[in-house]
Amino acid sequence: MGTPVARATSDILDQVLEFGPFKDWVSRLDKAQREKKNEMDIHSIEIQNTDLFGSGKLGFVKLKADVRFKENGKSAPGIVFMRGGSVSMLIILRCPEKEDHILLTMQPRVPVGSLDFPELPAGMLDGSGNFAGTAAKEIYEETGLSIKEHELIDLTHEAYGDRWQGMYPSAGGCDEFIRLFMCIKYMDQSDIQALEGKLTGLRDNGENITLKLVALKDAWKIAPDAKLLSTLGLYNALVEHKPELFSRNK
Repeated sequence: MGTPVARATSDILDQVLEFGPFKDWVSRLDKAQREKKNEMDIHSIEIQNTDLFGSGKLGFVKLKADVRFKENGKSAPGIVFMRGGSVSMLIILRCPEKEDHILLTMQPRVPVGSLDFPELPAGMLDGSGNFAGTAAKEIYEETGLSIKEHELIDLTHEAYGDRWQGMYPSAGGCDEFIRLFMCIKYMDQSDIQALEGKLTGLRDNGENITLKLVALKDAWKIAPDAKLLSTLGLYNALVEHKPELFSRNK
């Protein structure tokens, strides 16, 4: 990019420059500049703060990019909370002659002031690029259910192809994209009911998760989770426009 990166010690700067989400962001910004025939001037990037995971690995970066329109010199909003991509999973539990249910996780979400926030199972990407593999791993860790990669449908890819990396829940201030997966799992009713209230999650990673069974038809009014609401929207649209996607789950 050739843009100065400022206000970071040399060791932190080295980590930021090698941080996968930062490199992806620079690449996408360069591509957007080329497509828009360099209509913006990127004057500088200021690293304002960083957070490390317990392992010492860089987890989150707060930065401010000074980006201006060449035509009039006006600035575009450039404050970024950088965390990279993640995956979420809508697991439809199906039993013949019973209504479909889905699994939500209940766990503390301090940023929104909740100690039992209802949401779809989700997890951060590991940088491998194997979206389905990460989704299957997170499903097992958060629900205890074993799902094979080929059973998962990447709704975001089916909707957008390679144009977008996923669903962007807060594009005005965060780079995070979420690949929205779903699968239909056939189970006995007793096994489905046994999942209610089950305690899961990796305790060593600070996860304290309780599972909640919810009727699929009622999920939209129970959880204000952007992952869930976006997934329901894509699922319903694809059922109408690409019904063949879901025939393999029968």
